[in-house]
Formats: sequence, structure tokens, C-alpha cells
Amino acid sequence: MKSFSMLLAAALMSASLQVLADTSGEAQKKTPVSSATVVKTLAGVSVPGTLVMEDQKLTLNGAGIRTKFFMDMYVGALYTTQKTNNADEVLNIKAPVAVKLNIVSGLISSEKMADAVEDGFKKSTNDNVAPFRDRLDSFIAVFKKDAIKKGDQFILMVVPGKGVDVFKNGQKLANIKGDDFSKALLGTWLGKTVADSDLKKAMLNG
Repeated sequence: MKSFSMLLAAALMSASLQVLADTSGEAQKKTPVSSATVVKTLAGVSVPGTLVMEDQKLTLNGAGIRTKFFMDMYVGALYTTQKTNNADEVLNIKAPVAVKLNIVSGLISSEKMADAVEDGFKKSTNDNVAPFRDRLDSFIAVFKKDAIKKGDQFILMVVPGKGVDVFKNGQKLANIKGDDFSKALLGTWLGKTVADSDLKKAMLNG
């Protein structure tokens, strides 16, 4: 009888340990994803709360959708070192800033993107593009190098004193020098005259 009781106790203990192990496993499966991963989803694009580029960790300031003729063109996200809703602070910032563009429309071509950049610079500089002409041509050439297709991602990393590093799908394609160029580029989304005021508001966490 004593032997049977010991066997029964051992069996019950083994079962209890198995239940604890299973519960632990379930808890691990249900561990919530860090809020720093995906903050929101726009037009099917997951927008992360942080961006690490070139040893710089930036935080999502705001994100929105660039629309044209009621159609979604791309998701634009602004990343900064410190959140702000003041456009001038971003334009004159002395810290790294990044703009991420996720193409969500098959209607965007290399030529259309180049035209949009040209038009954006004209608005940002009050039609005074001449001082930026050579650098702007180099910047536009990045978009013309290969066909742009739905799903492509561009990251424009602005570092004061260094200029703008241009990435496409994770590959660095160019560096455009000059803080004046960086400011004019950011102005295409955050300047006083922009193509999409709703996107500007969204980028500024409005």
C-alpha cells in the first residue's frame, strides 16, 4: 500500500510539473510585441516606432499617406530624435532626421517621382532651385536609376554636417552634401507650401 501511495504521489507531481511547463510555454507565446516595433499600419504598411540608421536611433514623429486624385501613392514617415509638432524645428534641427517613403501604388514611376521631387523643391525654395541644381540632379538620378515599383522603400537620412544619405530597399545609393540641401529637401514635406498638407500634419503628429 505504501509503495502504491508513493507511486501515485510521484505521478501527480510529474503531471503538475508538466502543467506548469505547458503554462510557461503559453505565457512565452503570448508575450506582447514591444511597442517599439509596429506603432500603426497605413495603407497596408507597418510603421515601426523606431528607426536605427547609421548608428543613429530615431523615434517616429508621425506618419501619413500621400494621396493624389483620391488615390494612395506612398506612406511617408518622419523620424526624429525628439518628437515635435513644429515644422521649423525640424527644418532647422541640428540632430539627425529621417524620412521613410513606402511606395503603395503601381502608378508611381521613376519619371513621376522625379517630377514630384522637382516640383517639391520649387515649392520649398520659392522657385529658387538654381543654388541646388547640380545636387538636385544627382538626387533625382537616384530615382531614375532603376524602375520604381509598388513595395519599394526609400529612406532619406539627414545628418547635419554630412548631408542626405539616400537608401533604396536597404541599399545606400547616394550622399548629397549640404545642410542647405537637407533643409530644402525636408521642406518638400514640411515647408510652408507643400503638395499634401494632410501628410505634413500627420508627419508632425497632428
